[in-house]
Amino acid sequence: MHKPFAEEVKIDGIVLSRLMPDEDLFASLKKIAKDHGIERGVILSAIGSLKNVVFVNVRPHTGMPVKTEDMIEIEEGGPFELLSLEGNFFPSQEDGEPVIHLHAILGTSSGAVTGGHLLKARVFTTAEIILGSLTGSSVYKAKSDVTQRMELLKNR
Repeated sequence: MHKPFAEEVKIDGIVLSRLMPDEDLFASLKKIAKDHGIERGVILSAIGSLKNVVFVNVRPHTGMPVKTEDMIEIEEGGPFELLSLEGNFFPSQEDGEPVIHLHAILGTSSGAVTGGHLLKARVFTTAEIILGSLTGSSVYKAKSDVTQRMELLKNR
């Protein structure tokens, strides 16, 4: 059973990166993490612009556990200004591959704002992203028996 926890970790390295037009945001983050030996990390800062984004948000009045049909997938072409990007990545309990969990707030050409749990995105002009490497942690991502979503699980 997944339980709440808190653990102290350290940011043991910071990687500054710049992504170029049309790069896949998720594939690029995975490559940067692999190239710099980051197994567990956090997005510290991100600015730039994105296009061809896909968000997934929870439908109103959804209960627990969250089922696939409780999710709304939203596709938007953009381009968008990247106003905020929050997220982390941890290895999967199943295969050790990084599970990247991102939330974004994006600005439209009219100044409106859209956002949510980001599933896909491509860089429009650039993305300048600062990643922090977390050390002192043994947590990983696994499908929660409570939410049925990929959540952090602490090793005992």
